[in-house]
Amino acid sequence: MKILFSALTAAVAVACATPVLAQAPAAPPIEAYASLPALGNVAISPDGTKIAFIGTAANGVRQLAARTLGGESLGAVGIGDQKVRAVQWADDTHVLITTSDYVAPRGFDSSQELYNAQSFNTQTQRFVTLMNSTRGGSGTTSTRISAASGQFNFIQGTPFQRMINGRLTTIVYSPGANYRSTPFSVDLDTGVGTPIDNFESFSDANGQPVARGQWDTDNGRYWVQAKDTVGWREIWSGDDYRIETPSVLGYGRTKNTVLLSVPAATGDQLFEVPLAGGTPRRLGFGEMQEPSPIYHRLTRELIGFSSLTENAYDVVFLDPTLAQRWASVTAAYPNKTVQVVSATPDFDKIIVLTQGAGDPGSYALIDMAAGRATPLGSQYPAVPTAAMGEVRYIEYRAADGMRIPAYLTLPPGREAKNLPLIMLPHGGPGARDEPGFDHWSQLLASRGYAVIQPQFRGSTGYGNAHLEAGYGEWGKKMQSDLTDGVHYLRDQGIIDPARVCIFGWSYGGYAAMAGATLDPETYRCAIAGAGVSDLPRMLAWERDQTGGKDSIVMRFWKRFMGADRINDNAIAQVSPARLADRVQGPVLLIHGRDDSVVPYEQSELFQRALQRSGKDVEMVELQGEDHWLSRASGRLRVSQALIDFLNRHNPAD
Repeated sequence: MKILFSALTAAVAVACATPVLAQAPAAPPIEAYASLPALGNVAISPDGTKIAFIGTAANGVRQLAARTLGGESLGAVGIGDQKVRAVQWADDTHVLITTSDYVAPRGFDSSQELYNAQSFNTQTQRFVTLMNSTRGGSGTTSTRISAASGQFNFIQGTPFQRMINGRLTTIVYSPGANYRSTPFSVDLDTGVGTPIDNFESFSDANGQPVARGQWDTDNGRYWVQAKDTVGWREIWSGDDYRIETPSVLGYGRTKNTVLLSVPAATGDQLFEVPLAGGTPRRLGFGEMQEPSPIYHRLTRELIGFSSLTENAYDVVFLDPTLAQRWASVTAAYPNKTVQVVSATPDFDKIIVLTQGAGDPGSYALIDMAAGRATPLGSQYPAVPTAAMGEVRYIEYRAADGMRIPAYLTLPPGREAKNLPLIMLPHGGPGARDEPGFDHWSQLLASRGYAVIQPQFRGSTGYGNAHLEAGYGEWGKKMQSDLTDGVHYLRDQGIIDPARVCIFGWSYGGYAAMAGATLDPETYRCAIAGAGVSDLPRMLAWERDQTGGKDSIVMRFWKRFMGADRINDNAIAQVSPARLADRVQGPVLLIHGRDDSVVPYEQSELFQRALQRSGKDVEMVELQGEDHWLSRASGRLRVSQALIDFLNRHNPAD
């Protein structure tokens, strides 16, 4: 079905009219939320005639599939329970899928989450692993890894394309000689990689280097160099970048400038630096926070900028015609977020993901020139509109007066009064929640709970001042920001303060443990997934994993935690595993055995401490599951354990 923008606008406006409060609908089964998306990773081919995607059937069977826009199948490959990280078209024939697995590199003592990429030729139906062997560059190191499931060839990040000597080339980074990160061009039909000499990620349409950034990790100096016929010339420099650094992004609005992102108190600022040298010019974007450039895939010309705001995925196109057409697209989806997930190089055709206003996430193909939208499918088709909870963007004041943004999800069919509440802090902490469909929030809302997701100090997306306000406030004001959110909803009459539990994952898992130990009067129960319970031991683990006490990762964590050293008493005092005797309510701990971000030991430490103190604690061990719950089996088990625990300790009715 194809819909003209003008007609679509009217149709969606009717569908999104303010609903009348009705009887609470029957809750969909837990599987409706816990399953992996039925449709995901949708990508359009460069010529705009084909799409590729990951499809998951109702019985859980998953495939990488490709078809024409007319619906003709171009083939499909079963992918089992592989953890998909990206799908892309390398050209108009080859589809690339990037996956990851928890494996041990040869010569290493511990397992890591490592990336792998495969190529599917839609004409020959051949499916090959990239970097299955290499040629040239005699000193290259094998990327083959021994794993229980067989041989695994790892890469760093996802593949990307550049023009080299007039030829479109797929490039991957992989360990080369002495395990140094090395760029390889890859044959998409054989998987063979060939090292590339003198490659720079910022190159022109012919593959010639344009500029690069250099960083001294010891003294924090960062400088930008431009390439000319003589060699590399310095055109910009700055000092004291010991954790976050500037970044060379590509061309500016003209090809005689380079676009440079520079950290600042108000958020990352963008500057155009003349390639010939001279005074940089700052680019302003009004309210747009942390804009990211959009480049033409082949010419590397700057097309526009994208950014995530409180309630929207903003896109600003430099071309007036594209800008006008995009405005028509977003107007066709009122009260929804519209996110670009894939596009042809000239942005004539775009795949968007819409969410909100009763939409659990729907893909559509946008023909910009024709002004048409073609629906492609839903991420969660088993979640009906009637079962979707309303999501409100709210703001409240912390005890010290700081503004705290938050998302509040309300249970469908219930008055926003005297509701049970689930506090749901995000991970990171240098991260944020996004507008749109959140399967945890909607699962909980469908069971009768209000859910609040505060963007506490230390969150990204609201300027560097908001982020930096969290430095040194781990377990302190970052935690009290959550409590202040509970108090705000209590004062508004929306929630019953006697029926509040806290549930979080990763840093949110720590926040849940901290809620049970540092603020036990506020929370009736706590559910902590993949959380940190002992901060000194976590820092010691990071030191051993990342190259010593002064590694970039260690600098990051010490700054957030407010620690001068690993055994700093300040962080011991906010470590839940050392405060188990303060817990009053029941605690559920959940952790994946294959977690490469927070070791499983962290949940075990808290479990043992709670048991020694005679507290009510349960532990769910997820065999074969990672930090991100990438497999359907793990998501389902966590969802079932969560709802069962809440039914027993904080029932909604």
